[in-house]
Amino acid sequence: PRDEQEQPRGLVHYRVEDGVGFIELDNPPANTYTFDVMRKLDDAIVKARFDDDVHVVVLSGRGERFFSAGANIGMMQRVTPRFLYHFSLYANETLNRLEHTPKLTVAALNGHSVGGGARAATAAVPERGRAGGDRGLQREADGAVRRPLARTG
Repeated sequence: PRDEQEQPRGLVHYRVEDGVGFIELDNPPANTYTFDVMRKLDDAIVKARFDDDVHVVVLSGRGERFFSAGANIGMMQRVTPRFLYHFSLYANETLNRLEHTPKLTVAALNGHSVGGGARAATAAVPERGRAGGDRGLQREADGAVRRPLARTG
């Protein structure tokens, strides 16, 4: 059940080059999530998982201002509470699938990452779940994801 007012287009692009699966969110201006975006993102994640030639998965957002600003507020205001519940559940399942993909996953943060976009960024960060691993990113109270300054010394 697509948000009736949104016309489908590319939304998510997937390509493979030299053992790297590139997944790019393309829903301007802020690469927000809709049901169609999540379906296409989920499809790209599954393709990368099953492709024996893909060893690394890179998630990025098209454009220079936003990696992703999370869920599309306009869509959230137009749908029923039941649809919104199922959409939120599906979005979380999709990002869990990325997080648990048994390949190296990297978020190429090319802009702001807030709300659900921060969730996607942390789902695609190396060393997640490994003993002693440091994801290298920190989530702030405002939902933004920032890379802490490197320690020297």
